[in-house]
Amino acid sequence: MSNVTRYLTIWVLATALMFTVVLGSFAVYVEMEAQADRSQSQRYESFQLANELWHSSESLTKMARSYIVTGNPRYRTLFHDILDIRDGRKSRTGSNSWDLAVYGEKIPGDGEGAAVPLLELLQKAASGVKEAHLLEVAKEKSDELVKTEILAMRLRDEADPEARRKAREMLFDESYDRAKLSILKPISQFNKSMDARTAAAVKHAVYMASLYRLVFIVVGLVWLYMLWRSYRSLQTLLGASPAALHEQIARLGRGDFSHPPQDMRSGDDSVISWVCQTRRKLSEMTQAREQAEDQLRERSLELERSEAHLQSIIDLSPAPNMLFDPLGNIREVNSAFTRCFGYALEDIPTLDAWRSRAYPDPVYRKWVMETWQERLAQSILHEDLFQPTEIRIVTRDGLVRIVVTEAVSIKDGPFGNVILVVFHDITDLRQAESQLREAKERLEAAASAGIVGIWDWDIGSNKLVWDKVMYRLYGTREEDFSGAYEAWSSALHPDDRKYAEDEIQATLRGEREYAPEFRVIWPDGSIHHLKAMSHTTFDADGKPVRMVGVNYDLTEQKQIQFELDRLAFHDRLTKLPNRRLLEDRLHQSVALAKREHRRLSLLFIDLDRFKEINDELGHEAGDFLLQMAAERMLDCLRSSDTVARLGGDEFVVLLPDIKSIRDASNAAEKIRLSLEKPFAWKDGRVMEISSSIGVAIFPDHADNPQDLLRYGDDAMYRAKKAGRNVVHVFQTADALIGSDEFSGNPGA
Repeated sequence: MSNVTRYLTIWVLATALMFTVVLGSFAVYVEMEAQADRSQSQRYESFQLANELWHSSESLTKMARSYIVTGNPRYRTLFHDILDIRDGRKSRTGSNSWDLAVYGEKIPGDGEGAAVPLLELLQKAASGVKEAHLLEVAKEKSDELVKTEILAMRLRDEADPEARRKAREMLFDESYDRAKLSILKPISQFNKSMDARTAAAVKHAVYMASLYRLVFIVVGLVWLYMLWRSYRSLQTLLGASPAALHEQIARLGRGDFSHPPQDMRSGDDSVISWVCQTRRKLSEMTQAREQAEDQLRERSLELERSEAHLQSIIDLSPAPNMLFDPLGNIREVNSAFTRCFGYALEDIPTLDAWRSRAYPDPVYRKWVMETWQERLAQSILHEDLFQPTEIRIVTRDGLVRIVVTEAVSIKDGPFGNVILVVFHDITDLRQAESQLREAKERLEAAASAGIVGIWDWDIGSNKLVWDKVMYRLYGTREEDFSGAYEAWSSALHPDDRKYAEDEIQATLRGEREYAPEFRVIWPDGSIHHLKAMSHTTFDADGKPVRMVGVNYDLTEQKQIQFELDRLAFHDRLTKLPNRRLLEDRLHQSVALAKREHRRLSLLFIDLDRFKEINDELGHEAGDFLLQMAAERMLDCLRSSDTVARLGGDEFVVLLPDIKSIRDASNAAEKIRLSLEKPFAWKDGRVMEISSSIGVAIFPDHADNPQDLLRYGDDAMYRAKKAGRNVVHVFQTADALIGSDEFSGNPGA
């Protein structure tokens, strides 16, 4: 038996060793696959950083040029912010937000990341000396261009017009464009070199992975063979026939320990001997198990009693309670919860169902979830009290309840690991506070308006009494007013009448106090804006009997607000929408085009020879030329299209609904032909200009507003470089350069 055991031991060790070899070959194979992934990741990261270097240079150019053209100090501040982030003087934002800053989406600032120079990240991402050198060259050329941009901005700050002209020429001439291209060349060489290097690394890793996969299969087959040989050796250790051994093991499995094994040789180390010993041990373990089961039953009864006790506490609590588990399943809600919010457990079985109904607004729901989860995590982590959180909950009948929530984590309780949430309803308190604020606002409004009219309406008799100020607010005389509800309603603007009357009906139903803003038409036809506030008295049966309120004039404030809105969203010279309004309409148009699967287009228009005419004839002539050019563009377009002035002689046209690229090209060609016609100045001189127009299409060229603006701007610059008086449609990198440039041929 010792020789057999020794022989079996050797086979077991050999099999274990072979299994180790199998695992090792598999681990190497996995490592080769991972190495291929790492090579791909390094390639992606290097391309991203190289692209970031180019985009940062582009963003600096945008800020410098914008400052030169507009003189707005915001662009100079953004220029230095971008430069500080790129050079590691400010923290990185965690994402490339420079392009977004150019179009007003996001202002670069200190982020959560470390302040690391972009060049240092680029050198880490480079795989070799050659790639690192290319990146250093690109960074040096970009820094040289930054010096030019800083110098130009300093010249722009001088009062001398010649210095400002020189500053503009520094950033808009061909030498500046060539300097920009010199930055792109080493970046392109870097991308090609990294692409070749990483492709070779991936190819090698794939080859090695295939090799070790083959090794893994061969070694696995050998290991299976050794397992089979080991199985044959194990049969000598059974000590009985497989059928006899199976019978004894089956009896053990059924819990039958009364039949000793047959043909057992006592004292040996066979399996059949081990079965006999196991029978005795299992008998002892069975007795112990029965004792443990008795203890478990007692514990279960105790947990059931605790669960029932906790359930009664939750149900009897006057405050709404909710109990949910870590998987997001709501386990219990008490009767106070259902009375307060109207939801039963079957209405909201999960947290997702509860949140979608209690917080229907997605933005507010996101805020509640993030705030609540953060405070709950802090409470559990530090074993501290949950910080109470005030939230608004929409009930089942559509009302809004304001509550303060508290939560506690219960571990190993009757319900397992759960979270108990308690809601404290403070709606009445907040309403009382709101009423106090509204009363204060009424007094302040009356004082600030200077003219406050008081009215009293007896609802039952339909008698409406005004003071003298009310007649002035409505532009009528006391003898012309009948003193009834219908007389007041007839003075309302037709577009506001239904709204104001609906508000009164809602007040009479007791839903809210009457406090609308509406317009009235005076007998002379002029329109005035009024604000009303009132208090309603109800009888014991809840029936409205009287309304007392005030009116005051908002006309002047509305006019001021209208003028402020017009100045904020329109160009003062041409009255066209400015960049801010254009970007707002562009975002809306892109969202609508995505939903309805439409195309839209941007036309970037730059007036050729405008600067020469402006310098020769003066700013008055230049302003006249811009106004006339704006009118001609509007005459070429549909009422649904938008013409915006970005500044200087640059315009952008938004075509929100086009069928094809040809439609956009035709519209651009129509504008080009209109602008090349002469303009007559008041002294009889003729001004002749042309236009360079760049065209970008959604979604053919870009699927977001930022890229669409950038590609349209690039297409316009290509049109200017192609000789001006040209329409150029933006092209992808694999298209023939200039294939869409044309002059006088909308079908090109």
